[in-house]
Amino acid sequence: MSQHTRNFVSQLQISAMIIIAAAAGWSGGNFSADLPLWNMLLHCIPIFLLIIIGLQMLHVRGTYQSGEARARGAEIGMTVLVIALIIGSTVMVILGVTNPDPNAVGVHGLGDWFSTVLMYLGTLLWLGTLIPARRVRAVTSATTTA
Repeated sequence: MSQHTRNFVSQLQISAMIIIAAAAGWSGGNFSADLPLWNMLLHCIPIFLLIIIGLQMLHVRGTYQSGEARARGAEIGMTVLVIALIIGSTVMVILGVTNPDPNAVGVHGLGDWFSTVLMYLGTLLWLGTLIPARRVRAVTSATTTA
């Protein structure tokens, strides 16, 4: 695989992280209005995890062999976070559909749906980069060992 392919996969992963951060920020602001501080802080957990994992991934982008294990760990951490976000978003959609009260927990209005669709878009974009990223890693390791 060419350097162009590696860069493209990397750009898609960074784009996925940015979209997920925007969705998490949007839903945190949208769902935390007029609620206690602990609720707001609870909505910040995905953003903090995304920053920690994202910085780890960006830190090792320029290194190849020495940073491979750290990059792999960050990729696994990001994938676990993405799966948790998909499950959480799906639960919120189900809660919104089953309870028509607009003040209840769940996805009800346009603002709720916008952040949920953004979350799904970012998480699916991340999951979509895993196969090309694995191929890039395999080619890179084959090239460095040969």
